[in-house]
This record gives sequence, C-alpha cells and structure tokens, in this order.
Amino acid sequence: SKGAQEAHEAIRPTDPTRTPESVAPFLNSKQLKLYELIWKRAVATQMSDTVLDKTTLDIVSQKTTTAYMFRASGQIMLFDGWMHLYPNLIKQETLPEIQQGETMACKELIPKQHYTEPPARYSDATLVKVLEEYGIGRPSTFAPTIATIEQRNYVERTDQKRFKPTDVALVVTDLLVEHFPDIVDYSFTALMEENLDDIATGDKDWQPIISTFYHPFHELIVQKTDSIDKKELTEEKTDEACEKCQSPMIIKIGRFGKFMACSNYPDCKNTKPIGEEAELDAQQSHEPCETCGKAMQMKRGRFGPFLGCSEYPDCKNIRKIEKKSGVPCNKCADGEFVEKKTKKGRTFFSCNKYPDCENALWSKPTGELCPDCKSPIVLGPKDTVKCSAKGCGFKK
Repeated sequence: SKGAQEAHEAIRPTDPTRTPESVAPFLNSKQLKLYELIWKRAVATQMSDTVLDKTTLDIVSQKTTTAYMFRASGQIMLFDGWMHLYPNLIKQETLPEIQQGETMACKELIPKQHYTEPPARYSDATLVKVLEEYGIGRPSTFAPTIATIEQRNYVERTDQKRFKPTDVALVVTDLLVEHFPDIVDYSFTALMEENLDDIATGDKDWQPIISTFYHPFHELIVQKTDSIDKKELTEEKTDEACEKCQSPMIIKIGRFGKFMACSNYPDCKNTKPIGEEAELDAQQSHEPCETCGKAMQMKRGRFGPFLGCSEYPDCKNIRKIEKKSGVPCNKCADGEFVEKKTKKGRTFFSCNKYPDCENALWSKPTGELCPDCKSPIVLGPKDTVKCSAKGCGFKK
C-alpha cells in the first residue's frame, strides 16, 4: 500500500510449524507472549476470511398515532476463518426466527434515555489510523511521533490509556493554527511526505522542493518573531496579590502546565500551584523539611508534582508526593495503591511499600476483588471494569 515503505520487512516466524505451544518450554513468559503475538498475526494473514451472517430486525408500531420503529441487530458465524486464532473476538448475538410482516406483541417497554457522547480520545492505535488516513508519517515514524508528543508534555495518559492534551499543547496548537495555518495543514504535510519519497527514489531533485518551502517559511518566522508577544500567549491576569511583595499574581504556562507566579519576577520569585496541584499542596506541604526545618513547597517536574524545600537552592531536599487511590494493597495488606508515572509518562498504580512490596497495576483499582481469582478489579474502557490478572477473562 501507499506509504508502506517496502524496505520495512514484516516480523514473522521462520517456521510456522513451530506453534507457541511447542516452543513454550524454551521461552520465559514475556518471550512466549511476544512469539505468540507474532505467530498468530503471521498465520492469520494466510487463513481464509471469516464469514458472518448479520441480520437487522426493524419492528414498527402501527396502533399508535405516531409510528415508532425499534431495531435489533444480531450476527452468527458461518465460518470462523482467521478468527479461529482469536476466539475472544467472536461475538455472536442470535435473534429469534421470525417472518417478514409477522405481528409481534409488546410484552414490556423500557424507557431509557441516551445522551450523545463525544468522540473517544485517541489511543495509540486510533491515532496511528488517523495519521495513515491523512497520509502523515510512515510506519517507521509512528512510534517516534507518539514518543515525542509525550516527552514534550503535549499529552498525558488518562486512566483508559488514551491521550489527553495538556495546557501546553492547547497553547502551541492555537499559536500554530493562527499564525502558521499552511504549515500545520494536513494536505501540506502529506504532500511533503510524497515529495520526500520521490526524492528518495530519485524522481525529484531535493533543491527545488526544499527551496520552495524554506524561503517563505524563513520570512514568516522572522515576521512572527517580531509580532508575536509571548506574554499574551502564556500569561493570564488574576485578582490575587503576592504574599511576599504585594505585586499582582499572574497565571503562567510553563513546560509542565499552568501555575501562579508573581508579576514582579525576577525580583520576586514567588510561585503557587493551582487546580489539582493546589489541593495536593494543601494536603502535603504542612510538614517541615527533614534537612533544615523550613517549610516544604509544591513543585512540578518531568514526572509530576513533588515537594521541595522552600530554601532551595541552599537546601535541595525533595520528597515524593503520594497520590493515593484509597485502595489497600491486596498482597501485603499494609500498603496502599498510589498513582505513579513511568519515565515515558505512562500512569500506573503500585503499592506505596515498594520495594518491600512490588505489587503494581496498569489501571486504577476499584477496591473490589475478582470473584473468580481474587485479583484486584481495575477500570476498563468505556465505563467497564475487569480483572487485573492476565489470563482471567472476568469483566463487567
């Protein structure tokens, strides 16, 4: 397909007769899962299509002043095909056998109000799908693109592992759309990708293409550098006065989000957290510094908020902030699950007694235990919950 870059060979088993079951004794759990993923995908591409029989049943009321239509949909599998390897994907809903024009009796009418929901936030897979639809990027650049927007703090992960834009991302996006509309246009990016492909294959020379882009872009950068006021984009006025010098406090947008700062900077370097971080500050910053005895203050770094000594840089003592879930650890019974982030910004929940207890979950625990295996129940997609144990299929 277009943009597939044929040089990127697929990963597949050298011998498809070596099933995951046959190599399981020679692999650890992680290696086996990876091999099973590769083996199933490779074999599934060589299997026949799945055949489904889908039926839609429309029922129309005729004895009322207004005609109402009720619809039921179902499907049954006639031939499993490649889905034989993925039985969990098979969803069959059988409808009763009826004839067209048959009269049906209403046994019960259940009123249920449904609200239109906004589109779901992007996940890794849905974001890649949209990039492919617009012709942006290539298979080899999708993963680095996602890693970049996370590293630059443009997005953060929700409990459902989906991307949520940060304050920094909103400011950057508004700035680019207003002042550089041609550069951030989908068609421009896709056309540039095509031109670069043509340069790689030798069909076009790189000098004219780069020159056509660079010179107008450079002039635009020079123009916008003089006309755009950074303070107008990143600062908001408030009615609050600074506790140290009585100057007005302003809301600023830093690398890690919004915070309140004194307008008399750099003469006064007073800052305060806002929003959720202000609540954490009120809960956590009452205790004195263990090193010098001064007050601890809320600060924010690459991995989220933390407590730092107010006498910094003279005292560099810091303390982690535990964002508690209120759910006790099911393994050690002494600890509690707290929210943490990996180096790549992915949220997870682990016992606060680490390293004595290494219990950890990728999704937020609900406090309930699975009725089948007694593992913690965690939040799933679309307001569902599921068992956190791998191999246990409990969900509701």
